Amino acid sequence: MRARDAFAQAQLRLQAAGCRYRIKEVARSPYVQVYETHPPRRQQSARGYRCDDDDDCWDLVELLLRADQSAAQGRPGLDWEALNLAARHGDQPHRLLTWGELRATVQGWIAPGGPKARDRNPFVCFREGGYFGRAIEADQVATTRQLEDYCQYTSASLLAHRHDPGQQLIRREYNSKGFYGVIQMVNYLAQRGVAIATPELQGRLDRLKKSAGKLQAPAPRFIPRTEDIQSWLDQLQPIDPLRGWVMAMIATFGLRGHEVWHIDRLPGEVSADPGVIEVGSFKSHGDGSETKTGHRFALPLPAEWVIRYRLDDLEHSRRMLADLRRRHPVKTIERGDGTVQFFNSSELAIVLAHWLRNRGREDREIAVKLFGYHQPRQLPGKPKPRAKRDRCKLYDLRHAWALRAKATTTWSTAVKAASMGHCEAVHASRYLAEEQAEHQLTHLLRRRDLDEGRLAEPLPAKPSAAAQPKVVTALPQGVTPELIDLARKLRAAGVA
Repeated sequence: MRARDAFAQAQLRLQAAGCRYRIKEVARSPYVQVYETHPPRRQQSARGYRCDDDDDCWDLVELLLRADQSAAQGRPGLDWEALNLAARHGDQPHRLLTWGELRATVQGWIAPGGPKARDRNPFVCFREGGYFGRAIEADQVATTRQLEDYCQYTSASLLAHRHDPGQQLIRREYNSKGFYGVIQMVNYLAQRGVAIATPELQGRLDRLKKSAGKLQAPAPRFIPRTEDIQSWLDQLQPIDPLRGWVMAMIATFGLRGHEVWHIDRLPGEVSADPGVIEVGSFKSHGDGSETKTGHRFALPLPAEWVIRYRLDDLEHSRRMLADLRRRHPVKTIERGDGTVQFFNSSELAIVLAHWLRNRGREDREIAVKLFGYHQPRQLPGKPKPRAKRDRCKLYDLRHAWALRAKATTTWSTAVKAASMGHCEAVHASRYLAEEQAEHQLTHLLRRRDLDEGRLAEPLPAKPSAAAQPKVVTALPQGVTPELIDLARKLRAAGVA
């Protein structure tokens, strides 16, 4: 990210948080100008923070957000003199932070507009409901040992051990994506000058990663069969109309979770094809970058589900969509150029993901469970292993759409990719990775029989010689076998 881009995103972050302190640039000055939106509306040049320095911009945002929170609680707000401290980068030793202060700092990084807004997963342990928010008091001084324990052991075992020291600590899998994430988190803390992220800790974590070998293969997806999805949706509709409607939209059109909120035109509102929906163009992530979705039209598959689940009932669908948006609002912010930006798409997708699987609150899951299958690879010369069955996740419905489209249609890859909102390479490499042998065979036979829309006539099976009946024909009157034998001899001798 270029420095000037960082300054613009820092402005956006303060605006999104409703902070009383804002920043701007001043002509012919390299320093950030800070001003208040509340009386007495003071403003001052922050000579310790440069507009063209990425770290300066984000450090100043964190300082202003803490000052705003302090003022909102009736305590002294911003220390304006601190804006001119020339030794801010300097050579003075780091002050030890409490876990409360460190959590507030990290939450600023992952908030909309923050430098880690698009890569927040390794840092969610610093949220109020995350590990450091639940396990350690806010006024405790943060130590390297506590950070290292979190990196080496699972959160669940650490919490259990905290309540009962007799409980065994369970080590993380050091070749897993989760462990790679904590290494990324520690390295970023060190980069931003957090004292507990020491070089020694970074070295120990890196050695553990190297000793564990190559990264684990991703967990298999359990793709539901079309008949199982239909049975599941049939059961879901009468007992939970809203969630039944949402899941029917995702399964029928292969949507990403958050895209349900951004449907612009429902089935029946696109005049060219009443089965098609329009997914709107929008921005996300809190940093002004467009999502990978963008604007597109999506095709239903199977088309019968549009009627079966009342997706074409405009009154019903509009009511369901409005109810969804009311219960879980889309968060927006107006940018300086007048455009509107959406920044909670990932949180909306998590809401739907938890409807299917919520390990912390299983009582909030959809009552009817959906199961899928994963077929392990068959090794040469070995018996074919049995397919494994397990609970589905939200994204498995999208993968099921892609596999269903290949097995039951003659659509080109370009058509399928356009309907799903990604490129052809992604469609082939990611969404067909769980393709099973029966999917491949069904697709091959269908393409053979419906090539270019013409039904190919199968070749008739050739009966075996043993199965062919022997036909006996009666000789004409006056013709004997002897005469036939004589005629053959004359023909062989060349006599006409």
